[in-house]
Amino acid sequence: MGQSMVDPTGNIVLSEPTRVTLAPGFYKIDYEVSALTMTPTFIQVTPFYNGAAHIEFGIYFMTAVERSSAFGAVSMIIEVPSATPFTLTFNTAGTVRECTLTMTIVKLRRSQS
Repeated sequence: MGQSMVDPTGNIVLSEPTRVTLAPGFYKIDYEVSALTMTPTFIQVTPFYNGAAHIEFGIYFMTAVERSSAFGAVSMIIEVPSATPFTLTFNTAGTVRECTLTMTIVKLRRSQS
């Protein structure tokens, strides 16, 4: 992953090339994945945070022919009760080329009531 903007508050930190560390709070996360498959296969992308995989926010698609394009997008709001790493696991049984990931993470503010 790469970072287009550093969070000046330190709540969202690209701590490793494949891992974002989130401080406690609520976050809106959008991500999309596109890929070109060279053989009939499946692709599964699963987010991992708060110590567990979250398949309910995952992307799964299957291609039935050679040289297929695949795309999936997810938008979610999550609660992070304590600092947690956020990662996306990419699984496939076939050959995938030209894969891209775009992800946006925004920390939500609580209203002052």
